[in-house]
Amino acid sequence: MNQRTISQLSSFCLVIVLAFGISGALTVIPKFEKNHVRIFNNLDNSVLFYHCKSKDNDLGLRNLQTLFFCNFWYTNSSKIKFHAVFDVFSTAVEFIQDCGGYYCIWIAKEDGLYLYNVETKTAVKKHDWEIGLQIKM
Repeated sequence: MNQRTISQLSSFCLVIVLAFGISGALTVIPKFEKNHVRIFNNLDNSVLFYHCKSKDNDLGLRNLQTLFFCNFWYTNSSKIKFHAVFDVFSTAVEFIQDCGGYYCIWIAKEDGLYLYNVETKTAVKKHDWEIGLQIKM
């Protein structure tokens, strides 16, 4: 082979190595996951009201990015009012593990509010209802 062919072959190999190196490097860049919260009403014949927001945004139930909390309330058939206020989403590792990923499912029942883990398919009671008027947000 002549000098020009060797130079072209070296350049071609360098381009291939760089291409695979760059594509490999791009795959290690973490993806930004979309975060979701879903709320289910498992109350017997009661309407569940809720209002969700963060420190900076009042978005309702949408894709979440950082820390969001909600105010929940309902009135049972005996006209007793119940409420609870707590974080429904956080980017903390422990919280993501409790959810089983970036999709958090909350279930409202008469005895409290449960967080459903999508990986283990189990619901764990996280919050009790408080009796009285709801907290204004």
